[in-house]
Amino acid sequence: MTSSGEFDLPLRGICLYVLQVACFLIIGMLVKTLAPYFAVTELLMVRFGFTFAVLLAVIGPKRGPSFLRTRYPIDHMIRTTCGMTAIGLTFVALSGAYIANATAVILSGPILAVGLAFFILRETLPLSRIIAVVVGFFGILMIVKPGFGESRTAIYAALGAAFFFAFVIVWLRKLNRTEHPLCISFYYNLSGFGVFLLWTLAIGFSKNWTEAPMLLGLLLLLGVTGAAQQILLSYSFRYADASLLAPFEYLSLPLAVIVGLVFWSEMPDSISLIGAGTILACGMLLVAKEFRSLRRHAAL
Repeated sequence: MTSSGEFDLPLRGICLYVLQVACFLIIGMLVKTLAPYFAVTELLMVRFGFTFAVLLAVIGPKRGPSFLRTRYPIDHMIRTTCGMTAIGLTFVALSGAYIANATAVILSGPILAVGLAFFILRETLPLSRIIAVVVGFFGILMIVKPGFGESRTAIYAALGAAFFFAFVIVWLRKLNRTEHPLCISFYYNLSGFGVFLLWTLAIGFSKNWTEAPMLLGLLLLLGVTGAAQQILLSYSFRYADASLLAPFEYLSLPLAVIVGLVFWSEMPDSISLIGAGTILACGMLLVAKEFRSLRRHAAL
């Protein structure tokens, strides 16, 4: 008989992962609320700045500079560049699109990553994965073709975010073989904070920093939530396998529909909902195949 104690750590990982999904939705709501008052670069500066400060506090006292040494600076540079581009495009998409449709398209990143992993990492690509990628792509087209909201820019931003997130997934697979997750996150958030701080200084700060002090509370919440999401994500993988946690990522899709409907009266049309359901089904198929594969290897 299996004791309940054996499930304590995986259950903790699942709880942490679900909390980071909730943080993602809160970030989406805050970006959508703050976008009319601040430039996207300012929002990104706040998000990266808070997360970098937290990572600095976590890494500094215990691990020291030697922890941050790496033999793979080019891989860090590629992961960081793709990650900054992906999250920047995500903020653009969330600020101008239906939150449900933007979330659905961005969630196609893992599906696109399957194809990229075949070319970059030389991973095998069985027929089931090929079908999932092709059908998932048609799901994306169902959402993009009708459009969402009035912003065509948001459509292309969400597509770009999914594409660059796919690259992030592939490069994280490479880096995680040799690098500590906190080291990867440190360089990513340090670079993001530096880039978007300089960008904001170049174009100038919004006047709402001084003329609308009530909004500063929401900016603070954005920074805190972004930092919390990063920490929850890192520690969730410490307690549970990625194959166990992956299905819970797709909780964000139905929750995004509810959030958009309740707070912004956004209801995607039927074609967009079918497309979102298609992406959800393809993503779950890939997760199920990965989970079965890991169980077979564990049984050998």
